[in-house]
Amino acid sequence: MEEKKLYPFRLCSIRDEYSWGSEEFLLADLGYRDTLVHEGWLAGNTMGELMETYLDRMVGDDVFDWYGRQFPFQLKMLKVKGKMPLRVSPPDDYARNCCDALGKEIFWYVVSAGKGSRLLLGFKRDTDAGDFCEACADGGADAMLNILEPRSGQYFRIPPGTPHCAWGDVSIIEVSESSAMDYCLCDWGQPVSTEEFDPALDLAAALDFINFAQLPGELLKGRSSDEGKRSGDEPEQVTRLLKLPQFSVSLLKLTDAMKIGSEHFDSCIAYTCVNGAFELRVAEPDEETPVARLRAGETVLVPAECADFFLLPAADNTVLLETLVEHRAPEDSYL
Repeated sequence: MEEKKLYPFRLCSIRDEYSWGSEEFLLADLGYRDTLVHEGWLAGNTMGELMETYLDRMVGDDVFDWYGRQFPFQLKMLKVKGKMPLRVSPPDDYARNCCDALGKEIFWYVVSAGKGSRLLLGFKRDTDAGDFCEACADGGADAMLNILEPRSGQYFRIPPGTPHCAWGDVSIIEVSESSAMDYCLCDWGQPVSTEEFDPALDLAAALDFINFAQLPGELLKGRSSDEGKRSGDEPEQVTRLLKLPQFSVSLLKLTDAMKIGSEHFDSCIAYTCVNGAFELRVAEPDEETPVARLRAGETVLVPAECADFFLLPAADNTVLLETLVEHRAPEDSYL
């Protein structure tokens, strides 16, 4: 019996409300947070179940060789309406040795920012653990950190070991490795939910990997999408924002229909609608293949085995973030 082919999945998000705002998982394979397929013959299946069943068909041979059954990245929408707790995430080698987990490279794309909003990223100057612990205890850690005024369309890379948070009225799309390794450093005197942070992941536990050096100025520029890089083989609508071994992120200004060819990738691809609306259609659908229709704030995942597909704008000023994992030399898998 011929196997059914996988199709692009529109995903059901999971929203958690906190005192500082909300954290919405748009794509997650974390066990305690595991997004569901919205429609089609796989509706109701979680990302974890899909990875257990379809393996390399989901993510591609290269990605499966590296990550095994762990989906490699996750996507969130952060809507901050107050003071997000100061947090930090570990690098891959520390997380692997300490907790048999992935570390956390993080990418932030600012969707909107109200007047007076702030991003706190890394240290203004070299410091040490003692001074930082004292500042966190008395609520004055912000004085040691870079404080930026975000604007819509800016994006930032947040390397592991970098303390970070957002204040005010700001919406952010976060792309990161598929990991729950967030350590709470300072709560600014507000209650912190155990749903948001494992109580064991606190300041004392993070001291081994926090980068206490001054954050390089290159990471504070808050580049806009117009400053991203275009390669010679990418369409004019596509701008590369970040390329890391763990994941790559590009911005697509979808003014016209765009064909994406499977020959260019050996990876699943996620599209998150930043603004407007769009449809995703496979080139050769069968009667059971749904058309994915998405609005701002929604995500669709295209499994690696999907052949050519089309992105079609359904509203003016449609903007998408594209996330995938590019070729990486095979080594022992993380998990």
